Order: sequence, then C-alpha cells, then structure tokens
Amino acid sequence: MTRKTRHTSILLVCLVALFGCAPSGVEVVSETDEKQYQLGQDYKNQGRMEEALGAFERVIDARRDAPESHLEAGYIYLRTLKDPINAIYHFSRYLRLQPHSSQATQVGQLIETAQKEFARQLPAQPYEGSLDRIDLMDLVQNLKQENEGLKRELIAATSRVQQLENVLGQARRSTQAQSYVQNGQAVQIRPSTPVSQQAAPTPSNAPRAYIIKSGDTLSAISNRFYGTSSRWIDIYQANRDRLSSESAIRVGQEIRIP
Repeated sequence: MTRKTRHTSILLVCLVALFGCAPSGVEVVSETDEKQYQLGQDYKNQGRMEEALGAFERVIDARRDAPESHLEAGYIYLRTLKDPINAIYHFSRYLRLQPHSSQATQVGQLIETAQKEFARQLPAQPYEGSLDRIDLMDLVQNLKQENEGLKRELIAATSRVQQLENVLGQARRSTQAQSYVQNGQAVQIRPSTPVSQQAAPTPSNAPRAYIIKSGDTLSAISNRFYGTSSRWIDIYQANRDRLSSESAIRVGQEIRIP
C-alpha cells in the first residue's frame, strides 16, 4: 500500500467515526440543558421574571421544539405580566408538542384560566357570570378577523384616495392648459363695439402713422382709432423702438398705429 493510499484510508475511517458519533437529526443537547433555559430558571428563582422570559424565548427561537420553554413563558405571561393572550399561545404550543405529557391536563386548565382572565379584562366585564357558556377563543378569532378586515379596507381606501388625487391633479392641469389656450385666443379676438357707441374706424382703415398732438396719451389715441382705450398697449408694443415707456410721447413725434 502506498503512502497516499494509506493516508486516504485513515481519513475515511476518521470521518466515519465522527459522523457515527452524532447521527443526523438528533439534537445533542436537550432543551433543559440549554444554557439559555438554565439561565431563565436562574432568573426566575431570583424573581427577575422579564429577564427569565427573554431567556426562555431565546430557547424557543433557537429550537424547532421547546415545550418546556413554552410552558415557562406561558406561566410568566399569565401570572406576572397579566397577558392572557400570549399565555394562551404558549400553553397551546406546549400541548401541541407534548399532548400526552403528565402536565397536559393542568396546562389545559391554565388555558381556561387565561381565557377567563381575558374576559375579565374586557371593558365593563360584559361576560362576567356566564364565562362557562362563552367560547372565548372563538371571540378572539373573530376579533382578529375583524381587525384584518379593517386593515384591508383601510389599505383599499388609501389606494382609492391616491387614485382620486391623481385624477384630480390631471383634471387641474387640463383645466389650466385650456385656460391658457382661451387666454391666448382672447388676446387675438376682441369684442365687437357696443351698438350704443359711435362706430370707430376699423383697424384696416386706420392710418398707419400718427403725429402726437398736445394733450395726447396712448389711451386717448387708442380710443380715437379703435373706439376703446384698452388697445393702448398694442400701440405701445408697436412703438417700443420709439417709446421708452408708455408715457414717453412727445408733441410732434410720429408713431405707428398697428
């Protein structure tokens, strides 16, 4: 046997021995031997219940099954923290993992105690005196379902509000765009001269040049040629190269009439 073959054989023997000592699927350390479980027991004996609960819950998080930790957590929730809902959960988990244990009957009674405690915590104690006739677990389940239904309705309503806000925003933008178009047309299309006023020369018949006279203003010139003083801005715009401002006209100055 060569040296390489001999080394390979030794390695295979070691691997077989190693895996043979720890069969697959078997947890080497029992739950009650877990460091966190023992720490939780120490905290409980010292009266440090919340720290004990944290230790037991760490065992629950770390293991696939931890009935003893569920049982200890249930006791703390029921007796110390007065939280019957969480107590019911942990007691129920214990019964699911250990349905035939010697403590199963006692744990079932603890669940009933937690149910009654939950009923007493309800406003005005509506079920006091008739607890034996009420399935509180059904009540809890119904409340949870109602709560989930309300959450779904709230999400749907929020989504609907968002959609309506988007539609409203689009409508506002469309209205503004139409307003801009209408305003642009209004600049080009002028209302006809009222019947009561004297007809003035139309822009097509108006002279193309005008000599400023004493007392003239752009408004007066606009009224003379267009029958309205509002066209003064058009005259001013047509003479920006000659007028530094709307009031900067001089007697004898020639301006264009658009």
